[in-house]
Amino acid sequence: MIKQFNEFINFFDIGDLRFILLILRKNIKNLILLSLCVAILVFLISLNIEKKYISEATIVISPEENNIVNIEEVYSVESQSNRVNNQVAILKSDEVLEFIVEDKKKQLEFERLYSQIKITTFQRLTKKKVVVDKNYIKNVLRQNFQVSNVPRSDVLKLKFISNDPRISQLALKSIISSYQRYEVDSKIQITNYAKTKIASRLEELVKQIDIAEKNLANYKKENNLIDTGGVKELKIDEIQSIAKRIIDAKQDFQKKQNDLLSIKIADGDIDALLAIEDLRSLDQIKTIKDSLAANESQIQSLSLIYTDNHPKLAKAYDYKFKLNQQLEDEINLGIEQKAFELSNLDGFIKLSEQELNKSTEELQLIEEKESGMMKFLREVESSKKLYESFLQRVKETNEAQNLQVSKLKIIEMPSLATNPISPKPTKNFILGMFLSFLGFFGLIFYKELNQSVLKSPESIDSLGLPQVGVLPRVQKIKKGYHILQMFLEDSESNFSESIRSARAVIESKFKKNTSYMVTSSNPSEGKTSFAFNLALSLEKTQKVLFIEADIRRPSVLNSFYKFDKEILGLGEIITGSASLKDTIFKVPGTELDIITSGEKRFDMSDIVNREQIKKFFDTLKIEYDYVIIDSPPVQPVSDTLILAQATDFNLFLIRSEQTRTVTYMSAIKKIQSVGSKIHGIVINDLDTSKDSYYSYYYNYGPSYYNYYSSKNS
Repeated sequence: MIKQFNEFINFFDIGDLRFILLILRKNIKNLILLSLCVAILVFLISLNIEKKYISEATIVISPEENNIVNIEEVYSVESQSNRVNNQVAILKSDEVLEFIVEDKKKQLEFERLYSQIKITTFQRLTKKKVVVDKNYIKNVLRQNFQVSNVPRSDVLKLKFISNDPRISQLALKSIISSYQRYEVDSKIQITNYAKTKIASRLEELVKQIDIAEKNLANYKKENNLIDTGGVKELKIDEIQSIAKRIIDAKQDFQKKQNDLLSIKIADGDIDALLAIEDLRSLDQIKTIKDSLAANESQIQSLSLIYTDNHPKLAKAYDYKFKLNQQLEDEINLGIEQKAFELSNLDGFIKLSEQELNKSTEELQLIEEKESGMMKFLREVESSKKLYESFLQRVKETNEAQNLQVSKLKIIEMPSLATNPISPKPTKNFILGMFLSFLGFFGLIFYKELNQSVLKSPESIDSLGLPQVGVLPRVQKIKKGYHILQMFLEDSESNFSESIRSARAVIESKFKKNTSYMVTSSNPSEGKTSFAFNLALSLEKTQKVLFIEADIRRPSVLNSFYKFDKEILGLGEIITGSASLKDTIFKVPGTELDIITSGEKRFDMSDIVNREQIKKFFDTLKIEYDYVIIDSPPVQPVSDTLILAQATDFNLFLIRSEQTRTVTYMSAIKKIQSVGSKIHGIVINDLDTSKDSYYSYYYNYGPSYYNYYSSKNS
């Protein structure tokens, strides 16, 4: 069933309007007649069935203008959508309907109107008699009342449908007035209930405020909290000052540490040590450097006048030595001083950090106490605000006692219908004819699609494909003969003559050095027999290669001819385990070359693509006039779709009285979906003894074959 449905859907993908038009043209008279009968019947029924009238009204249910207290408002806020939905539910509730049916005046009015309704004989015969009592009226109101909300508004559309326009109008008026009564009564009840609840809540809030204030006072007393703000600010300033002091000390420490590192690197080199600014800037060192500069100037002046052994020059050199010694001593003292300062600075930083930690802890304690106090303070403030809110609600509730009115406002009053909304005989006539036409056509269409080709030749014509050949049904095969090579074994048969006709069509319409694929929708439709016999026929005058391309099943030719050795075939060529020359064999008694499917079994789409297969076929066409490929059926496997793209011409075989129209049209669609097409149709297994659509093809019936046979006997 699922397979048939998929085929039916695939047909519509084909989009073949010609087939639909052929079916329509064939059955148009019957379709119109049947549709007209159904439409007339619908029209007559419409005239006699009960009429329906609708009354409409528009209302708006606005939110409260005054903050009139109900118990829901005390504890929650209702959204617009929820509020409107609630009002709709109330309008349709049993409580509102009860107000109507309990009203004696309205009940009598409903009974009077129902008694005045005129009914047809048809209605009298088909409709059960009812008693118009409270329950009946209530059920009618419940079943025929409709409410819809205008989006994003408080506007409601009310509708009531009945068999009398006056009843519809009365029903809507009654529902609106009952809702207003229900709403006012509900408000009074809710207001009274709210007053009781609010009064009780006020007493609780007074106690709650008193407890909160006591808790706040106790907390302040226990934690000695008078002015936490001032203490907190002083502590913050103190922390900031300590933090700045630590930062400055750490920077100085880092600088002195870097100087000591430079001293260590200098390793006693006076010039390198004097490059350190802190040492160079010492007063003693600056004084000694000035003296050294003056001494150096004196030595240079004396050297111009005296020899090196002169007492004045020797004295100058001695003084220079003493100055250098003093410089070295002062540098060492400076280094010792820096080390001492670094040690003291490290201790200062540690003491400052301890002081910072202590101050931070004190600040945290202050903040914790302050936070605890704020908690109690918020409780006090919250309780007071809630108390004030409830006091205001008490005032509003007292004011609302005398202001209880309905929120419902009527925008459009309930209308009195002049024409029924149903039935509409003319509309029903047109609709009945249209739908019945579609329904009957659908049934005929489905039947045509699912019947065999023989019973629906129009389906083949609709494709617009040429018929290459028509093969007659072989009633009985002579003993020792086989349909696979009937052309050789029984050359004068109707079947063989049909093969010749197909060959003539192919030779006249299609060029040589061409590849032909023969396929069908499903297995057992006779494509292999046709393809092989066609190859045997062409072999008489042409060089022909027959390829058995159905790799998924065992080789038909191999099993039929029973070759002496293992036959390598197309499967081995594709997988590369055999060469072309190793796979080509001659059909015994002929010049027909064949390549069987071989022994390998696989999905062709997993091994090769279209370009590879086409290249292979193009190579074969160089040597052969015709390359006939017997492909797998289209529906079960995908191999055929690859082959169809690689061949020059594709022939499609249909078995009469077996292949359904929807089946082969779906198969053709698959081939078309990959960019290929079918170039010709072959009808197989046609019963020529019947007066069929194809009798002309056989020269006006099966006598043509009888005549041909008698001439050659």
